[in-house]
Amino acid sequence: MKKMYFLFGVALLLQSCWYTTDDDGAELVDPYYVAYEPITQTRTDFEETIKLLPSRPVQNAGKIYIKDNMMYINEKQEGFHVFDNTDPDDPQSLAFISIPKSTDLAIRGDVMYSHHLIDLVAFRYVRGNDELELLHREQNAFPALISPEGLTPESYGVDEELVVVGYKLKED
Repeated sequence: MKKMYFLFGVALLLQSCWYTTDDDGAELVDPYYVAYEPITQTRTDFEETIKLLPSRPVQNAGKIYIKDNMMYINEKQEGFHVFDNTDPDDPQSLAFISIPKSTDLAIRGDVMYSHHLIDLVAFRYVRGNDELELLHREQNAFPALISPEGLTPESYGVDEELVVVGYKLKED
């Protein structure tokens, strides 16, 4: 008898995991309400967001990188400040490298590597010309951005030629 009660209890608990039909028809009703929608950009627009901008004040500093006489300070989720660190007591701000959604940097020789959301980019900052030279982009090197609800872009039916750059709450 105890075994019957146990099996009945398990069946009752598992019943909540099943999809149910709508009273008005045979359509499946998803009991999981999706509250977010993806913010997308075309691949071309996404790749054009890496820019060299004039220097600006550091507002939300992250990691600091020092290579030779140069210092790079991460502006969380925005890019990197470039400083001339010849005089460590008075570093001179040179430029800002805008790389949206980037949080980390690696430097080897004169080539810098950073993640640009889902891509890995290799670039060079040419100090004398004050120029940013994009050397290589490895597309889709990192996983796609997951929504706050834990869903992938595929769950939302996002086209492959679009890049999900964020999520926003749906407006009902």
